[in-house]
Amino acid sequence: MSTDGGRSGQEALPALGPVSAAGTAAVVDAAVRLFGSESFTVSRLGGAGQPLVYVSDAFTRLTGYALEDVEGRDLALLEGEDADQEAAAQVRSALADGRGGSCVLRNYRKDGGLFFNEQRHLPVLDQDGRPSHLLVLQRDVTDAMHAQGAEAAGRELVERAGGRGASFGYAVSLEDGKAELTWVAEGCGALTGLDREQLLASGLESLVLEEDRERLLERAARLCAGEPFHGRYRLARQAGEAAWVEDYVTLPRWAADSGRRVAYGVIRDASAASAPGAEMWQEAHHDALTGLPNRRLLEDRVQQALFEARREGGAAALALIDLDYFRFLGRTLGPGRADRVLREVAERLGAHLRRTDTLARVGEDQFAVLLTKLPRARSALPVIDKLQASVLEPVRDGDATLRLSATVGVEVYPDGAEDAEALLANAERALAEAKAEDRGSYRFHAGGFDSAMREHATLVRDLRRAVLEDQLVLHYQPKVDLQTGSISSVEALVRWAHPERGLLKPAEFLPVAEEARLGGELFAWVLERACRQAMRWQQQRTPRRVAINASLQALEERSFTTRVKDALTRSDLHPGLLEIEINERSSGEVLEAASDKLRELRGIGVRIALDDFGVAQGSLRQLRGMPLDGLKIDRSFVGRLGAGEADEDLELVRAIIGLGKSLHLRITAEGIETREQNAVLRTLACDDGQGFLFSHAVPAEYVPAFA
Repeated sequence: MSTDGGRSGQEALPALGPVSAAGTAAVVDAAVRLFGSESFTVSRLGGAGQPLVYVSDAFTRLTGYALEDVEGRDLALLEGEDADQEAAAQVRSALADGRGGSCVLRNYRKDGGLFFNEQRHLPVLDQDGRPSHLLVLQRDVTDAMHAQGAEAAGRELVERAGGRGASFGYAVSLEDGKAELTWVAEGCGALTGLDREQLLASGLESLVLEEDRERLLERAARLCAGEPFHGRYRLARQAGEAAWVEDYVTLPRWAADSGRRVAYGVIRDASAASAPGAEMWQEAHHDALTGLPNRRLLEDRVQQALFEARREGGAAALALIDLDYFRFLGRTLGPGRADRVLREVAERLGAHLRRTDTLARVGEDQFAVLLTKLPRARSALPVIDKLQASVLEPVRDGDATLRLSATVGVEVYPDGAEDAEALLANAERALAEAKAEDRGSYRFHAGGFDSAMREHATLVRDLRRAVLEDQLVLHYQPKVDLQTGSISSVEALVRWAHPERGLLKPAEFLPVAEEARLGGELFAWVLERACRQAMRWQQQRTPRRVAINASLQALEERSFTTRVKDALTRSDLHPGLLEIEINERSSGEVLEAASDKLRELRGIGVRIALDDFGVAQGSLRQLRGMPLDGLKIDRSFVGRLGAGEADEDLELVRAIIGLGKSLHLRITAEGIETREQNAVLRTLACDDGQGFLFSHAVPAEYVPAFA
């Protein structure tokens, strides 16, 4: 910012009369005659603030603000939270002394777009020589400012990365964890095939090959963390060929404390050196034997994962997997055979990971697994179990069968370390403690968390054993016709007869089963036993339709419909005596994907009901097009009925019942505990009800006694 005294090149305009309506009109008329084609504003001085009294047409085109938008307001309306307070103070000081001045400010258009505004301030003096009005000339210097930043980035690129070639500068705005392209220099077409407007509209991501887009995510993470970026990736040009480019971005600049930051970069053609450059980058960031990321690249991925976890919530975990006694094995087998074993272990470990996870080789006999986008820290445990189990599988090497094991050290975010360096260091400490205590085991770094995970793991192992050893039992809760009081169906509810903790209810172990990916196995167990029991009741001439809950994991399995049909066949049960309940809390994508499976089952006579209706978003949308016979109103709505002050809940339940009946569904209310609730639901013409008012869930032998 610079200010120039009125006697050194920016003289004040001549006196044009006192501050009055006539005086203001004269100032505006003079300004229009002198600067009619320029972008300028006129403000009145002498009162409170500096209210605008006129803006030119060019100003409106530049900023989007017309006179009716700004009249009476201060020109500071163009400034944001990141305003240059020092520059503004200098301008005010110059005006107080009757001097003019100039400065470049970060301003924002009416639509929120950022531009760099060069303002020339010219005070208009009255007959007494005092400032009465202020004329401000505006000029958009965004291109010039960005070009300076890009030029500086280009110099840094040459100094640090070396080499020259076709290139273009650009600017990215950093906000909310994203790096948005906001400016590109002329010459971008040679590398991208797009002109400036097209590239700004489409974004750079649309041109980067899909397998290289991870580099752009890394770039955004680094820049938002206040670090520069230097990397290579391939651009898909309009002509169809892919070209290697080198991307260098400087440290973010301007108002970093406001959250509105800009970073400048240069992209240059690296095609001539693409093969050597790619090979050098590959060698620097990947393990030569397995092709996996090495420790250097892993550290970058850890930093990126933590940044995403802070921004989006959720958790991340880093597990270091050490192959027990592998060095001895390598000396015994020889290097060639040991390498083959390492490659097979790497393939096994990778088979259990998602696309968003990272598997790296960080030592001679050590791998690292970075788990990202976890709902909670303990969600890492089932994956670690699978990774250890995959190592335990026998390895065939010629005529020999090798049996390996692995010791694992784990650190998690946010329950443990808060930054990448600490995450890596703590995982190494946990690994060392696990190796010292018991090879073939795992340990989390945080002692309290490790104890909780061990208890959790014990519960998972016990649950797996319970499924295999028939420790589970089914109890049945009746569904009552609210108009007649008769009972024609029951819901099968699983219980766990734990050998040490006694009879556990579903809430105490079903969440654990879902985390451990046991939902499909539990559904299969319940399905078989419930179908057999329903057939026994039919043979006893007390037929009851039985309803069972299908978990999200069960619905996702390809064998879902086959499994149901086979269970019906084995038990010789009529399909009309089986009802499948799906939970509305399941994601819309899962329910939509399962629609064809459910429609197939409904086609053979199995009834389908939507459970816990009303607790998830998009309820009405889910009802449309789904193959349903029934709908169960969640107990949270029923529990507030009959209390005398639940008019909103009453109307909501009335609406749900009306909606369901309009779709020809049979409506069931869950959680009925009082006669008042029962009476209200009968008045609303609800079809069926479940709840403690009628009966708790009871063992199968008590069901025939239901009236």
